[in-house]
Amino acid sequence: MLDDKSITAISQNQLDQDLRCIADTIREQQMSTEQQIKSSLSQVSTNVMDSRRLENILNNAQQLEQLVKMGFSNIQANSSQFRQTLDSMEKQCHEQQVAADMQVIQAMQQAISALARAQNALLQSQAINKVFDTITRCDDVLSQIEKASTVLPQ
Repeated sequence: MLDDKSITAISQNQLDQDLRCIADTIREQQMSTEQQIKSSLSQVSTNVMDSRRLENILNNAQQLEQLVKMGFSNIQANSSQFRQTLDSMEKQCHEQQVAADMQVIQAMQQAISALARAQNALLQSQAINKVFDTITRCDDVLSQIEKASTVLPQ
């Protein structure tokens, strides 16, 4: 049979293990959350670049539209500027098309990883349930230690 000192030592060891388990589980949850934040920030960055490229194309189209409204002779007089703007728009459209194609590939990859994230979320939920159980066990162990400390001479 175990004496109070042995019970206290075992309880203290169990408490230490449980607290380490809680810390490890929470660290894993934190790293997973940080990874999700990084992924979201990357998507935001891509969207900002797309928006800028599309805004440039729109601005160029509006400039050309103004040139056209000034008449045929104005188009002839500014044909090199018109050509440069069209070339720039073509280049930007090509860049946007490549970016869009890459986003399609990325979206497909994200769909696959979304399934993995769903599974990870389930595992996280289970891990948090385990943390709750471990905290309850720590509370029980602490209660045992408190009871033992009132019985043992200090």
